[in-house]
Amino acid sequence: MLRNFFRPKVELKNFDKMGKFYITTSIAYVNALPHIGYALELAQADVLARWKRLKGDDVFFLTGTDEHGRKIVEAAEKVEKPVEQFVDETAAKFKELAGVLNISNDDFVRTTDQKRHWPAVEKMWRKLLSKGDIYKANYKGLYCVGHEAFMKPSELKDGKCPIHFKEPETIEEENYFFRLSRYANELESIIRT
Repeated sequence: MLRNFFRPKVELKNFDKMGKFYITTSIAYVNALPHIGYALELAQADVLARWKRLKGDDVFFLTGTDEHGRKIVEAAEKVEKPVEQFVDETAAKFKELAGVLNISNDDFVRTTDQKRHWPAVEKMWRKLLSKGDIYKANYKGLYCVGHEAFMKPSELKDGKCPIHFKEPETIEEENYFFRLSRYANELESIIRT
């Protein structure tokens, strides 16, 4: 059930004989200009995509940008630009980097793209919602803006994030959650095999 929900099972022993191959990078976060780590990730994905193409596989290589979050709003405010303008300018730099590095990606998708990205997300959301895999609940925790993530008190050093050296904010909000427990047995089985 879960194994085929997002993608078919891939066995490493068949890695060289797949025929069709999909590769994606993480979606780059546009709160700042691209850095060497992102360039490295693009290059690594590109090497794999080119190798699979040379072997005759039908490859689709996707990359893009994540353009939502508090860190992006704060970065735009810091340079006194509207968020949309800041995101457009920064995302263009990520796309430009792929061109400068001669990366062979087939597509570049932005999470703010209402015509291309949003319909796919909405379709997946509705599917998960109809199956009861998404539910609303309140969550309260210590939120590190630098990480864009909640942290446990045990992860803090002297009450501060050990990487950003700032106290996390205490945030309580209603949010959506994925019912991961429904798939626990199947996930454990996949991990064991």
